Amino acid sequence: MRTNFKHTPVFCGILLLFLSSKVSAQQFSLYGTRTLWDSFENPAQSPFELNESRQFASNFFVPNSGVNLQFNGPAQVALKNILLYTNGLSVSNLDVDAPRFNKVNASENSYLLMLRLFKTVDYRRELGFSWQTRAESHGKLHNQALIVFKTANEQGINGIDRYLNRTGPNQLRGTDLQAQAYHQIGFTFREQYNQNFSYGIKLSYLSGIAHNSIKVRSGELDNDPASPGYRTFTVGGVLRSSYYDDIAWDDLRPNFRNPGMSLTLSSNLKLRDGWNVMTNLKDVGFIRWSADSYRNGADLNINTLDDAEDQLDKIQASLVRERYTSVINGKAEALISKEFGAFKPSALLSKSLFNNSGDIVLMNSFRYKVLQIGASGAYNLNDYFQFGGQLMLKSPNVEFFIGTDNLFQSYKTKVLLTDDPDQRLERVNEGIKGAAAYLGFSLKFGRIVSDPQNENYIPGINHRVPGTGFLNKIFGKRD
Repeated sequence: MRTNFKHTPVFCGILLLFLSSKVSAQQFSLYGTRTLWDSFENPAQSPFELNESRQFASNFFVPNSGVNLQFNGPAQVALKNILLYTNGLSVSNLDVDAPRFNKVNASENSYLLMLRLFKTVDYRRELGFSWQTRAESHGKLHNQALIVFKTANEQGINGIDRYLNRTGPNQLRGTDLQAQAYHQIGFTFREQYNQNFSYGIKLSYLSGIAHNSIKVRSGELDNDPASPGYRTFTVGGVLRSSYYDDIAWDDLRPNFRNPGMSLTLSSNLKLRDGWNVMTNLKDVGFIRWSADSYRNGADLNINTLDDAEDQLDKIQASLVRERYTSVINGKAEALISKEFGAFKPSALLSKSLFNNSGDIVLMNSFRYKVLQIGASGAYNLNDYFQFGGQLMLKSPNVEFFIGTDNLFQSYKTKVLLTDDPDQRLERVNEGIKGAAAYLGFSLKFGRIVSDPQNENYIPGINHRVPGTGFLNKIFGKRD
């Protein structure tokens, strides 16, 4: 089975990949919760409690997933017409001269399998294995880019005519978008170095699924007076893609066709008066896309009167095969927190290393027995706010959580998507900018991990008492 993009206008197709990809889901409120998810995202964290937790922890292939989509800019209504209706790309309300960019920041992070082992009581060493799928999209897009690629007549005004008649500067060169999806197979190690300091390492193999990027450095439109209606649009920049015009099922499985590596370093420090400081250098890595990948070999010359399929054919004809490397969305993070009985406030700073995205987050959680309720407020450097909520049931050996980092926008999006088409059309201008949600479960099993004073398990003695093995019980001598 293949997904074919042949009959989609190339620019809109790329843009939709950015917006509809399962794209870095933050799940801020899970930081510092000592859940199994927390221990893999922040390897210095431990999900185990001495004398209460069992030795192994896993999600048993129940996905622990999160997705976060945020779009900020004047083209919200135009893009919602693509995503929710059959109206196509409507740009009638966009100002071709407005010096404003549309910013995209979306992410998805799903742990398909997590398995963690409490290895030794001394230094509380832990080993872990995880398999997750991730997708991330980020970048900015100017109104002019949307208007130029709108070639169908709309209320008698062609998008190219609007672009020609602009009075503001040419800002197409500011368009810079990237989207990629990949598998991440990780191995973690954690050690409690002393009573106040622990550290963790996560080394991952990356298997690329798909990548698209476009970076425009120039855009010129030639209106030939000798040929009325004939216009040639020349775009200078770099277009890269890991596939030509379709994606096969083989691309969705982990493989060695598009290999990569990433590294996470994490530390947790206990200060005086009960304060805790966690720091991360997270997911610093790259993917090397195969020699079957593509990039444009020269500037693109497009006859703007051609239909969308002809435009796509010309763009594809200009592509050359080339191996290239992309970086993943690495971050530097710092979290400070303190428990005041059942109440725990936290503050998080998270900054992407290779793009302008970053978050400043304040979180609060309240615990009553196995029930934990959390709330968070986050400001992103792309100039938008998010307010989240979380509900968690957590005991030493069982945990379940559900939440969102964008409570109000997620609710509005849910209402919009569940309305009938007529009602959705009436509500399309309500300013929906994004959505976020996450869900997870894990369970511990095995023997209880105990500190040395309470340890009643002695390897070589308790592990295998003569006559108690399974085969011995079946075939052993009877009295």
